[in-house]
Amino acid sequence: MSTIAPPRPNRAERLLIPATFITNLGNGIQLTAASYLVFTEANTMLAVSWLMIAVTIPQVALSLFFGKLADRFDRRTLAMISDLASAAAAIGLPIWLALGGNPSTVSYVASFILSISAALFFPASNALIKERIPESRLAQFNGNAEIAIQAGTLASAALGGWVIVWVGTTSLFYFNAITFLLSAALLFFIGRRPAGQAVTEAAAKAASAAAARLAATRPPLARLALLYIIGNIVIIVGNSIMLVLVIDGFKSNAGYLGIVDALFGIGALFAAWAFKKISSKATVLKTALIGYLAFAVLLSLESVHLYAMMAVIPFAAIAFCVARISARTALMSAAPEEKTGFVFGATNAFGLAAGTVAVVLISLLVDSTNVKNGFYALSALVVVIATLTVISLRQHDREVAAAEVAAAAAEIVAEPAAEVRSEPVTEPVTETVTETVAEAAPAEAVPAKV
Repeated sequence: MSTIAPPRPNRAERLLIPATFITNLGNGIQLTAASYLVFTEANTMLAVSWLMIAVTIPQVALSLFFGKLADRFDRRTLAMISDLASAAAAIGLPIWLALGGNPSTVSYVASFILSISAALFFPASNALIKERIPESRLAQFNGNAEIAIQAGTLASAALGGWVIVWVGTTSLFYFNAITFLLSAALLFFIGRRPAGQAVTEAAAKAASAAAARLAATRPPLARLALLYIIGNIVIIVGNSIMLVLVIDGFKSNAGYLGIVDALFGIGALFAAWAFKKISSKATVLKTALIGYLAFAVLLSLESVHLYAMMAVIPFAAIAFCVARISARTALMSAAPEEKTGFVFGATNAFGLAAGTVAVVLISLLVDSTNVKNGFYALSALVVVIATLTVISLRQHDREVAAAEVAAAAAEIVAEPAAEVRSEPVTEPVTETVTETVAEAAPAEAVPAKV
């Protein structure tokens, strides 16, 4: 029995993956260098915290606006503008320092501008992915993109530290500007949107609208976004309590943090392979739930001992990234192409806001008790949100299936008997209706098939 081979990656996919890696490499290097510059100048952890706030606020405040912008204008152009603005901010920082600017002030301003640029890049790039990557390649693309994101982040942590030791922060900022220029060049070579694609997508949108009318329901975008937002909460809270656990809980030095980060990054590189294995046997919703639940269990085990953390954290990274890829694929598949920018802009804004609230509450818990309770609280939060969200989405699937069956049955019953069959009736009409409805009913509702 022959099988149909999946479509090969198109030019957009071949260029977007390295662009994703380069962009995350540049962002990571910038944050590492700016944090180092601020800390050496002020010599306080509070100064670094203010830098993180300067990075977060613009994305929370502007992601919704930029998401709408990405749905009104050319996504490729907006992503290129974001990269060019980031390059200008990165190269402007060492120039300002050379002119005698205060290092702390320069770092805050440059990081603030880069954060504004990132707030534009996130919805524009995700909308560009939805626009240029075929539906059948989305899961594969998102798996590869997650590898690129984690590889870029891991490389930036390693490369940034060594470059600072060898040549100082100034050269690092110039290198960062080059990464953004390379990303802009890759986006440029993707080319303009093919003229015939708009016609094909118009037909697809019409078919999608017809299906929505038949089902009499709307895609559960808010719930799918919540499934993706779990990742934002984990990243923001996890980065904070991991530091406290290693330094204060395990009484270890900061060198172990680098080892832990490296082990997490290595595990994340295998996430795409694991995603393919699991998703071939389960829907993306089930895969996301399995990933989040496994991650929550492994996260709790990390708090037992330093060596236990080092042993399980690669597997925790695989589970987390599998869930993250599944949630991203489900959200991107369900989002209407003409509103993808807004959907991901809103998701980014609310995800960062939810992560900020969660890190404050869990920090209060850690300060009043101990850091292990912070890990247990984060694990419980992941389990509760993921489980309730997937149950709600499965209920939505059942409602959609029931609506489709009812709509098909109503159409058949409403037809005149003469139009239904021109020959004399030899079978009960109810049996014919039942058979036709059974044929019309989908095996599984849309969100679970994404």
